[in-house]
Amino acid sequence: MKVDLDQILALAGDLSDEGNRDRFRRFLLASAKDPDAIMELLASAVLVSDLEHEIAVQDLVLSLGIPLGFEPGPSFGGHWKSPSGAIFILKPVAGDEPLDIAALVGRRESLPRTSAAASTAGEGTGEAEAAEKEGLKVDEDGRALDEEELSVLVLLVAKDSEILRVEEAILEEDESGQVRTISTSALLALTKMAREYRLTHGDVLLLLLASAPSVDPIIDLLARVVSRCEAETPTLEEIAQILGPSGRGGEAGPGEALQDLIDQSRYYAFGSRGAGRRETRR
Repeated sequence: MKVDLDQILALAGDLSDEGNRDRFRRFLLASAKDPDAIMELLASAVLVSDLEHEIAVQDLVLSLGIPLGFEPGPSFGGHWKSPSGAIFILKPVAGDEPLDIAALVGRRESLPRTSAAASTAGEGTGEAEAAEKEGLKVDEDGRALDEEELSVLVLLVAKDSEILRVEEAILEEDESGQVRTISTSALLALTKMAREYRLTHGDVLLLLLASAPSVDPIIDLLARVVSRCEAETPTLEEIAQILGPSGRGGEAGPGEALQDLIDQSRYYAFGSRGAGRRETRR
């Protein structure tokens, strides 16, 4: 039996209650092994503009970090931690809410310092372990590393209709160049490409780090290239028909049909004598 988002929210209860939200978040993180299900839930969550669905969007975005190779951290409103040490503080943009880029940058800058102070003041009391759980690197003495040694960025996740407004706000206010934005559709497309075309975590990280201020243009470019390649690639059924008795008036076997494809310069052929492709005769 398939369960939709509204049914899940009804079972979870009011997400403004921390206990309910914690159960909902743990359910999503456990379900993130099936990215298709999380992607479907996120696609439906962004269609409704109320507090319950806005909270759901935050936790759905958080859980999508798992198929992208990140370790999600619920603190600071949610963040993705990369095995490389980079951290993306997540901030879903709800509707047309005002954007305080300076506050977000300040939040980013305070992340290492806050944890460093806590681990220094409370040696032996478990704060160093807490810093590691926050996604921070710690030195041999259990102290958080300096900000310069830790890459922390802010990632604003906006609805498609809001992406241009968010991008303009970043260009005007983010002098440090540490804030990125991505639309929900681009995030879904990135997750789908990562799954279907086996993008590595390093590939995903490069796209997020190198695309400032918006990740959307590069994701859109990749999606269009993939779509064009898929359109030009025949399906297995089409290949079976070509290689079957329909070739050469129904008299050719698979070998002759394959030779026709090579002659048409549409395919490479691999055999015991190596690979080759025959030029199309003019």
